[in-house]
Amino acid sequence: MNKTGLGLDDFIIASKAAKADLNADGGNAGSIERHATDEPARPAEAAILPNLSGSARRQKATTRAIAGERARLALKNLKRAKERDAKFYVNVALDYETKTRLKTAAHENDIKMTVIMQAAIDFYLKENGY
Repeated sequence: MNKTGLGLDDFIIASKAAKADLNADGGNAGSIERHATDEPARPAEAAILPNLSGSARRQKATTRAIAGERARLALKNLKRAKERDAKFYVNVALDYETKTRLKTAAHENDIKMTVIMQAAIDFYLKENGY
């Protein structure tokens, strides 16, 4: 199965001026035909940006790069902090009765078993001065 490649010429692209006129005319069918025969719309005159000096351009680029670097580092630190919370796992071998009680308590209180385990470990450590 070979798919034929599609090119840009395979699609009909309306000019921006035609779209703006369609919106202004209320989308009449006559205006669609009229715009299809018109020349391609010229780009609207854009506001001319002031030419910045080389040093001003360099300073602006440097400021933008520094801001991007700060954002990148902040995101990296956020990911590290998130990883620290979920990084340490403890495997606990429980007997059948204890596991059943833990499951029942989690189900009745609508919380996860890991939350109960964390609370129990935290309580034990605080009670024993750790």
